[in-house]
Amino acid sequence: MQNFVRLALFLVLGSIGQLEAADWSPLLTPRDQIFPSLILATANLPDTRTRGTLLVGDANGLIGVRILAAYDHQKVRVSISMPGWLRESHIDAELPKAGKRYAVFPTLAWDFDRLRALRQPVPETLMFSVRENGSEAQERSVRVRLRSINDVPYFIASNKSPTDLSWMFAAYVDEDHPRVNRIITEALAQRVVERFDGYQKRDPTSVLKQVFAVWYVLQNRGIRYSSITRTGNSNDGILAQHVRFLDESWENNQANCVDGSVLMASVLRKIDLNPSLVLVPGHMLLAFELAPGGERAYLETTRLDSLAPDKKGKLDEDASFRSFTAATKRGYATYQAAAGSFGDVTKPEYQIIDIGAARALGVVPIGAR
Repeated sequence: MQNFVRLALFLVLGSIGQLEAADWSPLLTPRDQIFPSLILATANLPDTRTRGTLLVGDANGLIGVRILAAYDHQKVRVSISMPGWLRESHIDAELPKAGKRYAVFPTLAWDFDRLRALRQPVPETLMFSVRENGSEAQERSVRVRLRSINDVPYFIASNKSPTDLSWMFAAYVDEDHPRVNRIITEALAQRVVERFDGYQKRDPTSVLKQVFAVWYVLQNRGIRYSSITRTGNSNDGILAQHVRFLDESWENNQANCVDGSVLMASVLRKIDLNPSLVLVPGHMLLAFELAPGGERAYLETTRLDSLAPDKKGKLDEDASFRSFTAATKRGYATYQAAAGSFGDVTKPEYQIIDIGAARALGVVPIGAR
């Protein structure tokens, strides 16, 4: 996750040598698709470009043009639009050195609310325009596939510059969502704990009890495991996962391994605990620190449906705690089996995504409406 803020450099400069014969060509990453989730998650990332970079404009841009500079200090205006989704956006750029190929990215004026609301992929047309020193504009259009807001790309395969996007899952953890406060209120009403005080007691048992209180509420809700993960992605070079927002999981009483982990991580962040998402091939589980910066416990959230309320809507607390304990044991076993693969750059599907670290680096909740 440490290099995620160089997203545009990885996706763009790794393939910039493939410029078409013309002086400029449209540029759309990743792989000529538009992921609203990626646009929203990177909207507030910091500019980390280095001096002398061949990237001009928005350092975390995903849509722009590649331009071959014809002479030193060449000035161009690049404009991009997509009616209904993206108001015409432009940048007046200077290309410092002749013969160099530059990636130029305007800051794009998206309709963010419409992106958040998109639940099915649709075809759209992007319009590109490049004008040099006031001359007549050259225009091109590109047919693109606009993906669902629930489609999360987490790895881009490439022989030259594979890109880890697993930090994208942190954008679906939403500690500020109104539903989180309601879950906390319901947990306190169950009197499993008197208060949520994070790490103040400096007692791992207290931390486990607070996490169990959240578990108990979700089991009382009757959330069932659902294996819905597939996206409509036909490009094998992009690994993507369908992820529900936490209100979708709550209202539909369904969650896959990612959904359940994201939902619980959102609540744990709100009560000042430090959660992480643990990604292994085809699966995800939740981790949380038992003390700040200390040992983690692991939780298999798919076991939420191992126990359901009775016909009167009641759930035995002792039975729920036994299921919680079993889920922590199973989670730890899953982590242990994969422990040697975390940090191995050749194994991108093994990741520990620290939500606090992602927040510190600029990944904020997408905030679906």
